[in-house]
Amino acid sequence: MSRKILMTAVTASLLLAAATGSAVAGAAGGSHTAATKTITVRDSFFSPKRITVSRGTKLRFVWRGRLPHNLIGPGAKVGARRSGSVSVRASRSGSYLCTIHRGMALRVTVR
Repeated sequence: MSRKILMTAVTASLLLAAATGSAVAGAAGGSHTAATKTITVRDSFFSPKRITVSRGTKLRFVWRGRLPHNLIGPGAKVGARRSGSVSVRASRSGSYLCTIHRGMALRVTVR
């Protein structure tokens, strides 16, 4: 085999191996990070009131307003507070509630 043909074959093999490695890393989720959905805890309501997310999405609850609110739901049990934030991972569908304020609920559907 001539040197030029051999070099071309080696280069093609290296490029093919690199492309295959990139495809495998992408399929395995090499640099993928889970999404974050921010929910605002306002004076007597959540914003939004209903969401649909993928399993593993980070739900970030951020307190705004003047009234104290607690948070009870899948993966969350937070005492009354007026400020700050709390994050949980969405693992199953369910409701998050402020038990201090009747009817204050967020419905999360996990797919």
